[in-house]
Amino acid sequence: MAKPKEKELGGARNMRTSTKIIIGIFAVIMALSMMLPSLSAIFAGSTEAKEQEEAAASAAEDEAAKEEEAKKDENSEAKDKGEDKGENKDEDADPKVPDNKDLKSLEESNSETAKKFKDRLKEDPNNLAALYNLGETYMNWGYSANSSASTDEERDYAKQLLNKAMSYYDRYLGLNDSITVKINRSLCQYYAGDADGAVKALQQVCDENPENAIAQAQLGYLYESQFNNEKATEAYHKAVELDPDDAQGVKSYANQRIIALNAKVSSVEELNDSGIESSEPQSELMQKISQNSDVSF
Repeated sequence: MAKPKEKELGGARNMRTSTKIIIGIFAVIMALSMMLPSLSAIFAGSTEAKEQEEAAASAAEDEAAKEEEAKKDENSEAKDKGEDKGENKDEDADPKVPDNKDLKSLEESNSETAKKFKDRLKEDPNNLAALYNLGETYMNWGYSANSSASTDEERDYAKQLLNKAMSYYDRYLGLNDSITVKINRSLCQYYAGDADGAVKALQQVCDENPENAIAQAQLGYLYESQFNNEKATEAYHKAVELDPDDAQGVKSYANQRIIALNAKVSSVEELNDSGIESSEPQSELMQKISQNSDVSF
């Protein structure tokens, strides 16, 4: 009888153990289910943190890209400034003098004058007096060099000097209007080899300033130099009408040129042989332009 009881007791113990296990498992499930909201919040917080990190990284990349772009702009601006300085440096540098005694003599007599006014420009890039005087210096220098030139190299040298004169005149005109400067610029343009452009520019000056006798006389000379005697005579007659009392010396100059044209005189030597008193026509006219200048500083 004892053995059956032992079996019953053993079975009861097994049932209790199974019940405990089931209860334990249920308790674990209940605990996990209660923890799910907390775990969800943890995971959500982790995801949000990751998204914030990614956003921060993206913002940092954008900022770095902006800084890189800004540096490129700064470098580009610095390069442009460097190129501007290089251009100014080229403008300041005089062309190499050919192996010609007369041209070297001209260089010696004009370079110091040019340097003096360049130094003033370094202190004040908008110095009108310096700009005008540099234009005058290089115009006269280039004109004289052109008169002494006998080779292509020497003529190119003179042209470079005249181009420098025009660049300074252009800077002056960018700051202040002047008929005198426009006339002088057209002269430089003419002697630099652009005769048609010079005539066109001077004709515009005459159209805009129909009462200017100097401009008309200069236009007459350019036409005369192109052997367009008809238009040259017309311009000279207008110059005489605009200076009837010869107050500017234009009337006497223009009349001399009209007589020369009528006599079909084609050179200074022939003009002198004809008995007509006159200096080299362009040099004389350049003096009158200077004497009747409207330049202001």
